[in-house]
Amino acid sequence: MTPAQHSALFAAQQQIIEQIALGVDIHLCLHNICEQIEAIIDSKNAKSSILTLEGNQLRHGAAPKLPPEYCQAIDGVTIGDNVGSCGTAVYTEQQVIVSNIATSPLWANYKTIALAHGLQACWSTPIFSSDNKVLGSFAVYYTHPNAPTALDLKLIERFTHLSGLAIEKARSVAREKALSLELQRSNDKLKAFIEVIPDLGIIFDEQARYIESYGASNELQCNSLNNEQRISSLPLGDPNKVISIITKTLKTEQVQLYEYELNCMGNRHIFEARTSIINNYLLDEPNKKHVLWMIRDITERKLAEEQVKKLVFYDPLTTLPNRRMLTDTLELMISESKKQLLFGTLLFLDLNDFKRINDSLGHVIGDEVLLEVAMRLKTVIKNAGIIARIGGDEFVILPKHLSSNKNNAQSQAIVCAKQILDCFKNPFKINNCSYKITVSIGISFIEGPDTTSNDVLKRADTAMYSAKKFGGHRFAFYDPALQHELDLRLQLESDIITAIKEKQFVAYFQPQLDCQGNIIAAEALIRWIHPIKGIISPYYFIPVAEQSGLIDQLQSSVLFDACMLIKTLEQTQQLHDSFCVAINISACQFITHSLYNNIVSIVDAFGISPTRFKLEITESILLDDMAENIAQMQQLKAKGFRFSIDDFGTGYSSLAYIHTYPVDELKIDKSFIDKIHEGNRGSAIVSTIISLAHNLGFNVIAEGVETAEQAKTLTQLNITGMQGYYMAYPMPAAEFISWLKQQRNS
Repeated sequence: MTPAQHSALFAAQQQIIEQIALGVDIHLCLHNICEQIEAIIDSKNAKSSILTLEGNQLRHGAAPKLPPEYCQAIDGVTIGDNVGSCGTAVYTEQQVIVSNIATSPLWANYKTIALAHGLQACWSTPIFSSDNKVLGSFAVYYTHPNAPTALDLKLIERFTHLSGLAIEKARSVAREKALSLELQRSNDKLKAFIEVIPDLGIIFDEQARYIESYGASNELQCNSLNNEQRISSLPLGDPNKVISIITKTLKTEQVQLYEYELNCMGNRHIFEARTSIINNYLLDEPNKKHVLWMIRDITERKLAEEQVKKLVFYDPLTTLPNRRMLTDTLELMISESKKQLLFGTLLFLDLNDFKRINDSLGHVIGDEVLLEVAMRLKTVIKNAGIIARIGGDEFVILPKHLSSNKNNAQSQAIVCAKQILDCFKNPFKINNCSYKITVSIGISFIEGPDTTSNDVLKRADTAMYSAKKFGGHRFAFYDPALQHELDLRLQLESDIITAIKEKQFVAYFQPQLDCQGNIIAAEALIRWIHPIKGIISPYYFIPVAEQSGLIDQLQSSVLFDACMLIKTLEQTQQLHDSFCVAINISACQFITHSLYNNIVSIVDAFGISPTRFKLEITESILLDDMAENIAQMQQLKAKGFRFSIDDFGTGYSSLAYIHTYPVDELKIDKSFIDKIHEGNRGSAIVSTIISLAHNLGFNVIAEGVETAEQAKTLTQLNITGMQGYYMAYPMPAAEFISWLKQQRNS
């Protein structure tokens, strides 16, 4: 190296190191490095380039003399074997000298672009960090084939090292800036949290001395704390307890919890403290540990918990003990009964027809009735037992006294039950109105080594239903036979639920014909196709479905099948305009007000006109809440549905009301059809019903027609239509369609 080159190299190094130290922009610094080596290497053809490694790609750093198009083309190249000089050098972490790009196998995939820009030689050296990690590549290009001299290699080594220092310094500065920015963001977040949280944080040192505080608490009045204060002067409760908790936190390095009460500004407040270790809290004392004492006012939460506790054990309406408290008390009594071989009793009360009051007069009146019931029971029982409301209109009396003799326990229960019945003799006067309320009482014994609280309640509930069964406003003791009957009912209810899920319920269709034998309608009749028991009669499961609230789902199944049938017949053009399907409606569907939505939603979904359906109701519906039922019927009539009174003549005498209801048809019950040939009296009743129907503008259908003689007589009496085994049995939909085709072809 000539003295002039040596001097130039020294000056270049000095300038570059100053730029690195001053934090000059990395691109300017790398640009200067390239220019300096190009000047010292003393060749107009030398063109230097610095690429930085990001992941496994090389990105453009500086290349003052290289064509911009070439720099752009190789920017982002992925390192690997045979990826030019730079990609290979970085991948292998070794210097790669290519004196002739045109013939080098390393440039096989890249020589076209290099030669297109007049580049024929490339010497590339990997740039390393101080911890020997590859940062990029330093390259010198020539516009003619050329190999480096020893001086060239020495210069490249010097400037490669300078490039590494520059890149490493720039990345370090970038990391510091990112960390500083992240720290600033964290501080800003912490500051924002501290400003809005209601908690107060206090810092203590290892000697439990106050250091400083964060946050604010008006209740604690800690805004003017200073590090001269002792723990005894801080609003933290018992100082000895505070010191103990701080010591335990330092020893275990685990979060500690502490609750205490203070009188703040004349009011009782409950606070919760949580502690945690803080390391390196003070910069000048990094080895010392500190404790963060976080305080939160939990007064409202504690009061709410107390209120919840009351709600857990007491009925919110009557303030009587609820089922949970009753069960706990009953279990204690059962335990005492078992230990001392004593007998006790439990009385289960249910108000008769309370649901009618709730539905017709509203829950406000219903609640007033329940409050009055609670008051009357309190006057009877006083301190002799526990009165609990366990749900709805159900109350339980649990006498406190246990007897050594079962007969004595029974006698005491009878006296208590009679007193309860007596207290219901007088009407309930609410809002200047009087209501007659009666009650049914079931009584069970607390006895036996295996008795549980659930057993006692279940038996009393069963006995209560027995009292209802015999007319209500009476009491009854538990009868095992009745329990068996109830168990069977519950099992049937469970089987119905399973059958609904498994789609075991289907509709059968029985034709209704006019006097000329033409089909005018069909009644959809539900059938339970049990996989083991076969077809189960509706008379067996319909009452249970009604009582358990499952009737809506059963009817939806029937209506769905009816819609499918009508849709099929319409598509095959087998229906005349007046044909309709009769659907049976349960009285309980009127009570729950679910009828309109359930029916309309299914019919609308199929796009079928409601005129295709007539809804069959029983006479009992006509007399039960007349105004409300008429309103529901009129709503359905307005939609297009028709109404038929099923089993007419067997229910209540509704002749006085029938003209006020929006009905279209009467169905004469089978019991009258069976007697139609039993003298003049039998046919007279049927004739009267037919005449009544015609005079009121109703159609009239005879059901249960089983003989030709019955059909002939009904035809002579001008019946609108007939239904029964004489015409056809109920059939599945597919069989009904086939039957219909045969009728049309015959």
